[in-house]
Amino acid sequence: MSEQIGKEFAQEDIQSVKELQSKYATNTAQIGQVEVELHILRKRLNEIETIREQLFQSYEDLQNQEKELVKSLNEKYGDGVLDLDSGRFIPSTT
Repeated sequence: MSEQIGKEFAQEDIQSVKELQSKYATNTAQIGQVEVELHILRKRLNEIETIREQLFQSYEDLQNQEKELVKSLNEKYGDGVLDLDSGRFIPSTT
């Protein structure tokens, strides 16, 4: 004699459990995909930040070059204004 243990689930109840498991699996996969995309975005943001810092350093270097050029030109020509279009130096009147 074989005795059945427990009750048999109704087919619609089994289907409900399977659908819920499927939704969990889909949701978990979507969470994983979002995490991967977030990782990629953070990596790209770090790259952009590095480029930004390099550009600001370059900007500061240009400012220093400008100061040195102005100093050199002032020593050579004195105080005044350079007209780039005509290539002429106009001394200050003070």
